[in-house]
Order: sequence, then C-alpha cells, then structure tokens
Amino acid sequence: MRPRSFSDDELLDTARRCFLEHGPSVSTDVIAQELGVSQAALFKRFRTKQELMVRALIPRSPPWVADLEKGPDERPVLEQLHELAAKMDAFLVQQMPCISVLSAAKTQPSKVLNWEKEGWPGLRSHRAVVAWFTQLADAGRIVAPSPSSLATAFGSSLQVPHFMRHALGAAAPELDPNYREQIVELFWRAIEPRG
Repeated sequence: MRPRSFSDDELLDTARRCFLEHGPSVSTDVIAQELGVSQAALFKRFRTKQELMVRALIPRSPPWVADLEKGPDERPVLEQLHELAAKMDAFLVQQMPCISVLSAAKTQPSKVLNWEKEGWPGLRSHRAVVAWFTQLADAGRIVAPSPSSLATAFGSSLQVPHFMRHALGAAAPELDPNYREQIVELFWRAIEPRG
C-alpha cells in the first residue's frame, strides 16, 4: 500500500488542532494518526516536535495581509481603518490560544526557528501596515510623519487587551466593550488631515 500523501498545510492544520485540543504534551503519534500517516512521515517534514509545534502555532502571514498589500482603496480612510482593526483583532483572538500553548511548552520560537535567516513571522504583516499607511500619507489622505511608528503604535494598541488577558487572567483590567472602535477613532483624530 502506498503511503498517504499530504501537504505541509494539511499537516500544520492537523498539528495546530491537536496542540490546541490536547496541549503541548500531545504525542506526535496522535498527530500522525489524525493525519492518517506514520510518525516517520511527520519527521521527514519537520526535524523535531518542537519545530512542528512552532510552525503550526505561528503562521507565516495572517490572512488579511494579502488584501492589505494591494494598498488602500477609494473608500473613506476611517472606514478602512475600522475594517483593518477588525481583521487584526480577529486574528489576535485566534492567536492567543496558540500563544498559551507555546507558553505552556516553555518554547522560545526564535530559538526553534532561525529568525535571523527566515525573518520574524510578523515582519510581512508589519511591513504591509507600514506600506499601507505610507501610501495614504503620500496621497495626502492622512498626516503621518512616520508611517512605521504609526503602524507599530496602531498594532500594539490592538494587541494590549489580548496580552493583558493572557498575562493577567482574571486580574486584567476591564476595558470598554467598544475599545477597538475607540482606538480607531483616537488614531483617526491624530492622523486626519486638517483643513
């Protein structure tokens, strides 16, 4: 009987599901069984269980990045900012359980993966947000002396509630239910062209 063929994406999706369901101690045998292959087949793709876990739980690029790389459209900037914030926030909601599993495993992704060679996984998304703000600034649709600083501040402000809940649990301060919308409005007031 021929071994079952499977793609890296299929393997990573299965591994992600197993790690999230069973935690970092899940056996690679369980992952292989879920996929319908042998353990040896897994280790032909990834050298160690730790590498498989990091690759499965840290995506190379969030799904919203490809759309953002097309640049801003003709809609009002504020409307696009709300849409971007919603996509980033939804991605963070999905990522926090992955971060919890990596924390529980005491895994340091930068040591497992060669980020000096491959680049930090969030680099493409950061560059896309910087380029998007740069295009808006160049077109005079926003005021942004430093699109890079703006992108960093915007993304960080959306991450804060998620990381506070992750780090502090029930002790995390209660934020307004409209926090994301308020952050977008706050940034818009700072970058909206005057006159």
